[in-house]
Amino acid sequence: MDNSKVKYTFICGASEYTKSILFESAVYWSELGLKVVFIQISQMSALPFPIDGASPPSVQALNRITFLTLSRWQDVIHYTSSIHEAYPNVPRVILVSDLHDYYSDVNDDNNQIMLAHMLCANLRDAITYTSRVCDCESYLIISAQDTLLETEKLSTMYFPSGTWLAKVIDSKVEVVKKLLYPQNSNYKITFSLLNNKIRCDTVEMLYR
Repeated sequence: MDNSKVKYTFICGASEYTKSILFESAVYWSELGLKVVFIQISQMSALPFPIDGASPPSVQALNRITFLTLSRWQDVIHYTSSIHEAYPNVPRVILVSDLHDYYSDVNDDNNQIMLAHMLCANLRDAITYTSRVCDCESYLIISAQDTLLETEKLSTMYFPSGTWLAKVIDSKVEVVKKLLYPQNSNYKITFSLLNNKIRCDTVEMLYR
């Protein structure tokens, strides 16, 4: 398979902002006509802060987004392992909000690391399968906390060219792309919260 047809984005840190980014990403892709699956460990009690300038989602776009509340890591594994059963109506976009919620409560550190790797591997396999079925670009977008497990181990193994680090700096959030050669990078998006809206330069850069 042509792996260039699979795009991976991994955003670490600043959960209150990454939730907004993931929700706007779901709307972004669904407005383009793509079938989207949004995975979360619990239902949203309220919509995330909107991104300033983003249009409200159309009814048609919302109908193309499936919100899956999977409360256990076993449910995520089951979904990714059985995604072929949806053939040919598989999603082209899979988003996972706060992946760390599925493994951070595991007591043993080794088991936590193993579970984190298993979830990432299964999610990558699932989106690879959907891309092969559609024979077109598919997208996996995941948010997680900012610890060494995510920003070093998981990012290096599963998202080497698609990891973004969200850091809070002076009440703003800078989302910076992590590259193997940081000195060659000017990939940075600055977010700020103003009047209950998130303002930023661009979100599309995340998917390149």
